Amino acid sequence: MEITAKMVAELRKRSGLPMMKCKKALVEANGDMERAIENLRKAGEKQISKLKGREMNDGLVFTAAGDRGSAAVAVLCETDFVARAEGFVAFGEALAKQLLANAPGERGNGDDLTNFKMPDGRTVGEQLDELVGSKIRENMKVGDWAMFQPDNGVVATYMHHNKKIAGLVELSGSDLSGHDGVGELGNDLGMQIAFQAGLKVLRRDQLDDAFIAKEREIFVAQAENMPEDKREKIAEGKLNKALKEYVLLDQPFIKNDKVSVEKHVADVGKNTGAEVALTRFARIAVGA
Repeated sequence: MEITAKMVAELRKRSGLPMMKCKKALVEANGDMERAIENLRKAGEKQISKLKGREMNDGLVFTAAGDRGSAAVAVLCETDFVARAEGFVAFGEALAKQLLANAPGERGNGDDLTNFKMPDGRTVGEQLDELVGSKIRENMKVGDWAMFQPDNGVVATYMHHNKKIAGLVELSGSDLSGHDGVGELGNDLGMQIAFQAGLKVLRRDQLDDAFIAKEREIFVAQAENMPEDKREKIAEGKLNKALKEYVLLDQPFIKNDKVSVEKHVADVGKNTGAEVALTRFARIAVGA
């Protein structure tokens, strides 16, 4: 059967594969369009299976912002070359926008999004399989994601220049968008979050009791060689210092380590006349 240019163009449109691959598939299927698609799908599934076990140490973070909030999502791959590929970038940008519009929650990871619908009606899982099996030819997956849309406040997004780390900050309060100092505060806090991989919670009381007990046990053991009457004080001092690494409000502010993040937020509120509070944050990154 003669394989026409129109047939090849149709298969390319339906499969998204290069013209030569489409033509070859049609030749092997003797012009049967549905059979050619089925064969291409089988070949793609084999390719996906081969790639699934590979480590993904590269990728990019994608963000989207709207009038009421922002979203950020990490998309992982094997190499920087693929992270710059058109199909990879298009997928990440579309996913960030879709999360901003229809996120299934406030935060999660790629496992939550396998059946999440993209604008074209296909799921994230289906689009990833197509990219991995027929276009990207590397293992890919969605990593952590977050989407904040406060009823009363603003969301600031800081993206590092390498596009591999982003910090989302939710600041609550009325009419915050009209204060320049609040915008600068959001950017500064986003930067601080981006560069603090160990951050766990906003406030100290959000730390798990078992985690604190384990940390205390470590510092008590470290103080065993100290004078007995000073051991408890030394251990508690070390514990409080260590916990600051995990609690955002307790950390020294990135641009002035003489004050805590909590104190700096309060100072910005006083200086701008805005009732501002730091209510949520998220760090989205490729790797650690």
